[in-house]
Parts: sequence; C-alpha cells; structure tokens
Amino acid sequence: MRFELKIFLSIMVIFIVSLSVINFVNLFVINEILSKYEALYNRVYPDYLTRIYPDNFSEDLKVRYSRVVLLWEFILVITTSFLIYIVIDRYVKKEERYKSFLQLIILAISHKFGNALASIITNIEILKQKEDNKNLKRVEKVIQTLSHDIKTLSETFKNLTLDNRKEEVVDVKNLILESIKSFNPDGKKIITHLKPFKRYLSKTDLEIIIHNLLENAFKYSKSYVHVKNVKKCIIIKNDINPEVEGGSGIGLLIVENLCKLNGIKIKKRVSRKSFLVILDFS
Repeated sequence: MRFELKIFLSIMVIFIVSLSVINFVNLFVINEILSKYEALYNRVYPDYLTRIYPDNFSEDLKVRYSRVVLLWEFILVITTSFLIYIVIDRYVKKEERYKSFLQLIILAISHKFGNALASIITNIEILKQKEDNKNLKRVEKVIQTLSHDIKTLSETFKNLTLDNRKEEVVDVKNLILESIKSFNPDGKKIITHLKPFKRYLSKTDLEIIIHNLLENAFKYSKSYVHVKNVKKCIIIKNDINPEVEGGSGIGLLIVENLCKLNGIKIKKRVSRKSFLVILDFS
C-alpha cells in the first residue's frame, strides 16, 4: 500500500471517529433537552403536543437531525480527506523526484571517480614495473581502498530502492545463506548455525546489510567467519588478519543507517583477536 493511501485512510478514520463521538454527544444533549422540554410543556398544556403531532414529535425531529448531520459529515470527511491526499501526493512525488535526481548524481559521480581511479591504478602498475618502492605501494593501497569504497557506494545506490520501498515477510536464514554463496571463502572456514527466522521489513535493505557485513567479515578475517542467530538476533563474527589494513568504514556506515531505517539495532564488539556484529531485530 502506498504511503499517500495510508495517510488518506488514516485521516478518514480519524475524521469519522472524531465526528461520530461529537455527534453522539450532540444527540445525547439534544435528546435530554427535548425530553425536558416535552415534560415541562405537558405539565403546562397536557396532551397539547399529542393533539398537534399525532406521531412522536421528538423522535421524528431526532431522526431528521441525524440524517442531516450524517450527510454533512460524509461530505466533510470525503472532501477534506481528498484535499489532504492531493497535497500529500504532490509533496511525496516531489520528494521522490529529488531522491531520484540525487541517486542519479551519486551514481554519475561514482562512475566518473571509478574510471579515474582505474586509470590511476593502471599507471601505478606501469610505474611499479620501472621502479618498485614503499611509497608507491602505499599510494596503491590508498587508491584501492578508495576504489572499493566507491564501488560499494555505487552498488548500494543501484540496489537501494528509494521510491516505493516495499516491506514483506523475509526468510532471514535463506537470505543469509544465499548471500554467503556469492563470496569466495579463499580457504577460510565458514561456520553457520542458523535456525528458521522470519521478519517483516524491506528485503532489499536487508540484502545490502547482510552483504556488506559478510563482505567485511571475509575481507578482514584470517581463518574463519561464523554466522548464527540467537532468539531475535543475527551474530556475525570473524577473527582478525593483522596483515590486512582497515578500510574507511563506508560499508559499516551504510549498514548502520539502513539498520536505523528498518528499526534494527546494531552492536559492534572489537577485540585484538576478533570482530563481532550483532543485529537485534526485537
């Protein structure tokens, strides 16, 4: 269901409930006033109202009043809700255009930087054939880290659906197992202790979260990557390879923001021997 439609239906429900309560109180007060008026009039002029109005005068008046009120209530609710829906729809579409434009700009910049970095890496390889020194290797590592970060950003924005984000029931266990298959363990041991686990959220967002966490785990681990779930938590743990230098942290930054967007709590624990990430879905 679209966001605008949810707002439209919510406003209609709020209007209907609010006006119904007001009308109920209104009818109760009018009923009390009419009852007292009839009782008082009958004391002064016995049977006068009965002779003029053979039918039940007060009941007829209340029915006519209720019809008029309900008719105007219906017109007011539909008109006001529709106007609010149009305003919200225009605002949301404008925001979607801005988001799409921002996504396009970031992808274009990432593409340009990627091409430039590829050219720099090629030139470094040529220079290394002529003269291989430590300074050149440090520059190469920095360029490779930057290239990896730009690639991560680009892939994230390609997969991330900024418009019409769809939430659904996701089989977390199968998603993790499928994501693990996309990595080359390179001799590292993969340990999985996963039980059936489902959650209602954006599948695309969760795929990006799990992929980035596993990518970091495989990249910086020395001998193993351990993935398990305990109750409503996913735990990803790996040992640390001291020979691999740390990156800029752009992958974890993306993960943290996507977790916040989907209501997932993320905790990190770092020690000399291991790195552990906990995703709390509770």
